[in-house]
Amino acid sequence: MDKPSLLFNQDECIGCFACEVACKQEHQIPPGEHWIRILKIGPARIGRKLTMRYAALHCMHCGKPSCMSACPVGAISKRFDGIVLFNEELCTGCKACMEACPFGAPQYHSEKNVVRACNLCMERVDKRLMPSCVSHCPTNALYFGNPNAFSVTLTGKRTKL
Repeated sequence: MDKPSLLFNQDECIGCFACEVACKQEHQIPPGEHWIRILKIGPARIGRKLTMRYAALHCMHCGKPSCMSACPVGAISKRFDGIVLFNEELCTGCKACMEACPFGAPQYHSEKNVVRACNLCMERVDKRLMPSCVSHCPTNALYFGNPNAFSVTLTGKRTKL
């Protein structure tokens, strides 16, 4: 069985940041810390038009997470379903995981002196709900589920296989 993934379709994103707000509210994330981040790319000229694009940065819940192997105290684990978890009680705040992650996903929480990252709203997923960022995206630019169940056409529209 394929592990569920969080996928982003930049052709559908309008840069409203609803996913960032939903994530912060769901997990009480303070200013400066981002478990999902939307980056603005542009404006860029394509032909005669100026266009604005967006990219999403978030934990990729890697198959072999470099953050997990870099953690000297074993504060990062991987669930049976592939969700990577950061244990705040074991974390010493050394930031080794932040240096090891190629996606910049782990975030330092200075008040608690711990590093945290997206847990794909595991509490919601365990109740068969979508992660908060996905359920609050007004254009369906975020998708959570089996990555092989959907295909993206050349126009950027998702179609079920």
